Amino acid sequence: MSLIDHYDTFLFDCDGVVWRGLEQVSGASHVLNHLISLNKNVIFVTNNNTKTRKTFRDSVKSILGISVSHDKLYSSGITAALYVKRRLKPGEKIFLIGTKGLSETMEENGVDHIGYGCDIDGNYFTDFVDFVPESNVKFVVGAFDNYCNYAKMAQAFIYIKECGAEYIATNLDLTCNISKTRQLPGTGSVLAGLTQSLGVQPKVIGKPSTIMFDVISADHNLQDKSKVLMVGDNLSTDIQFGINAGIDTALVLTGVTSRDMLNKEGCVKPTHVLNSIADIK
Repeated sequence: MSLIDHYDTFLFDCDGVVWRGLEQVSGASHVLNHLISLNKNVIFVTNNNTKTRKTFRDSVKSILGISVSHDKLYSSGITAALYVKRRLKPGEKIFLIGTKGLSETMEENGVDHIGYGCDIDGNYFTDFVDFVPESNVKFVVGAFDNYCNYAKMAQAFIYIKECGAEYIATNLDLTCNISKTRQLPGTGSVLAGLTQSLGVQPKVIGKPSTIMFDVISADHNLQDKSKVLMVGDNLSTDIQFGINAGIDTALVLTGVTSRDMLNKEGCVKPTHVLNSIADIK
């Protein structure tokens, strides 16, 4: 039986699967449009936490030429906003290590936050002797942040260590793809110093955590997991995410994983291995 015949819901990672940088993977639009024409449930699931649902939707449209509704788009940032929103009481807020896009995502979901931006750059090491933390910060949300600096890390450390704020991370990806040929340090790299100094791991919201799948499953009523397929290029995030969620997985070789890597001892094993998304038939 073909993949299209067997599965009703297809979860697609983005970078390395449907696009690389700003270019679509060859055949991606054809496969996605075909699945949609067959009334398959096509959902995009990414650990990229820098985009709002609007900018995420714009990327799908501009790169793939496909128009999708907001409920087909899930990022680790969007899921993190939903996670903390459901747990904050009136008047409570979060300390955010993140980008403008994640700040806007928090605002769209009514999550009050401090910490975002480049304005926390005037504190020296000794300034923190007199630092007075706000009393209503209940979460420290860590994500990719191109404004991350020592002062921001120090404040996050204090909120977690001294004030008991819960430490969560959108994801812990060590690298991120910015083009077909270039990677840069990702969220896991940005948060490494904070995590090491705390001596505790954050609660991960994005892949490979099941938290993101639980949110998607509830929104789309995915009761029969045997009919759901996760398609990704990363063994430690995408494929492990599928395994943790109890669904089948398909690894594509257009991203960070090579066929040789699959032969290593202890390697995570996907249900299916495809050269690219174009092999979904």
